[in-house]
Amino acid sequence: MMVDIAKRSTAPWHLWAIAVASVLWNGFGVWQWYQKVTGAQAYWSALTMEQVFYLRSAPMWTDVAFGVAVWCGLLGALMLLLRRKLAFNAFVAGLIAMLAHSVYVLALSNGREVLGAAGLASVVAVAAVFVIQIAYAHWARRKGLIG
Repeated sequence: MMVDIAKRSTAPWHLWAIAVASVLWNGFGVWQWYQKVTGAQAYWSALTMEQVFYLRSAPMWTDVAFGVAVWCGLLGALMLLLRRKLAFNAFVAGLIAMLAHSVYVLALSNGREVLGAAGLASVVAVAAVFVIQIAYAHWARRKGLIG
């Protein structure tokens, strides 16, 4: 019993590094979503007119899915930082919401053409980061680093 408590009280450096990097990454996603839904001038002025029209004409559920994805990602990152096993669940929920949003962009609309290669690259990058976060949270939970 004493060994379990000692093992649980110390966390390896990589847990903190991945947790802090996840908070920063997902915090940036939340900031982007906030800029988009509040109509921040800096966000919209960086886009072409075609991109502005595309994003503003997208169904509301895509903004909701984007919001759920980034907020679940941030929640998962904070849970990882606090060493809670629910980090895994939050990351999975974020990936599902992100994939729902991506289905609209990549398959149900002309998002690939409007957003271009950078848009596709960001979808792939965000999905990859979610998968890495999920895998790490699962591994950390199995090893007893989070619980």
